[in-house]
Amino acid sequence: MDFFTFGQFRWARQASLVCLLAVLSGFLLPLTPRAESGGSSSGRVALDFNDVELSVFVRFISELTGKNFVLDDVVKKAGGKISVYSPTKVTHDQAYSMFVAALEVSRLAVVPKGNVYQIVAMGDLPPERGAFVYKLKHANATDLAAILTNLVARSQTVAQTAPGARPLFRPLSEFEAPVQVFADKATNSIIISATKIAYTKLQSVIRDLDTRRKQVFVEAVILEVQVTRLRQIGSDPLQVIGVGKSGSVQGFAGFNSAPENLATVAQAISGVAAGSATGGAVTVLNTVNVRAFLQLLMSLTDTNVLSTPQVLAADNQKAKIVVGENRPFPTGQAQGITGGTLVTIERKDVGVTLEFTPQVLENDLIRLEIKQEITAIEDNVAQTIGVGTSSVPVGPSTTKRSMETTTIAKDQQTILIGGLVRDNITLNENKVPL
Repeated sequence: MDFFTFGQFRWARQASLVCLLAVLSGFLLPLTPRAESGGSSSGRVALDFNDVELSVFVRFISELTGKNFVLDDVVKKAGGKISVYSPTKVTHDQAYSMFVAALEVSRLAVVPKGNVYQIVAMGDLPPERGAFVYKLKHANATDLAAILTNLVARSQTVAQTAPGARPLFRPLSEFEAPVQVFADKATNSIIISATKIAYTKLQSVIRDLDTRRKQVFVEAVILEVQVTRLRQIGSDPLQVIGVGKSGSVQGFAGFNSAPENLATVAQAISGVAAGSATGGAVTVLNTVNVRAFLQLLMSLTDTNVLSTPQVLAADNQKAKIVVGENRPFPTGQAQGITGGTLVTIERKDVGVTLEFTPQVLENDLIRLEIKQEITAIEDNVAQTIGVGTSSVPVGPSTTKRSMETTTIAKDQQTILIGGLVRDNITLNENKVPL
């Protein structure tokens, strides 16, 4: 690098500068700057430089203004010439402003660093930073801030490789400067501290993520059916409801709300049967009406409907519904100071649990991750071990039936999932004591 400093031999060094300019200009000596009022610092100079070397002009401004300049090696090797002309005499401050403007024309800039002014190419300048606020319309600010932070962190990280090996990927140039992302829950906004270029790039990402999610409405029926009845129905409800002459599934009309009594169900069932037999006018649906099928099952004495949840869930968001009780279960016991027994308990849900995560696909297809569980308290099972004062509470015994599956169904299609079979055997003994 070249260093140009302002010293006490100011005018002597200026004389040598004039000689150098004469050589560089082919003995065409430009008008040398002259200070008025006997060389006072508040004097004026006339500038007339035509295609002079950059280093020469920097040295002149250094001696004129008393500033210390450092010429970057890249700029020095690139070289270049500068032309500056002032028709009238200007002050030293005005001369410095003209110097900075001339550098900008050559795509150079002056960067102050303490008492030193570094001349660098504009491409090496640190970009200006700012704080930008993006108000979200649909997405959650906290979730989106975590995604953007992870994105920026990955783009600014270069994988560690062996010496001499090429990195696996190159950081994105727009994120080379530090980027910070914050979430404001109160206004559901994203606050980004970054350069203008980086913010522009992130804006496109935010716009693509800040979209309204689709929703999925799921109607489910969780029931217990005796094996005898299950064999009669089979796994296909079409055997109960019937299929029309065109092969379409027949359904019950007017069953969007539950009927007042089972007579309505019987009448609807008989109407479907008559329509199937005579080919009369019945309502034909693309899918089985879940509520109508539910009412049909409720009319059977050997069918126990456990739950009929109806859940509206957002796309790719887990939904869960629990119908049951929160029972205490002992987890341990300890002897108290007064001699009593302290029992610690843990409460658990006992009942019917349905959990699913929908994902809307193309062509009206929906992917469902389903988890269903049924737990119940076992009757006639001792909840203690031991007799009398030595008895230890162990809590109630529970039964559990669970199922997990992933399926893809078309919009408005009905899915039947079953096969959890359990045998209940109850032995009763009655006798007259002797």
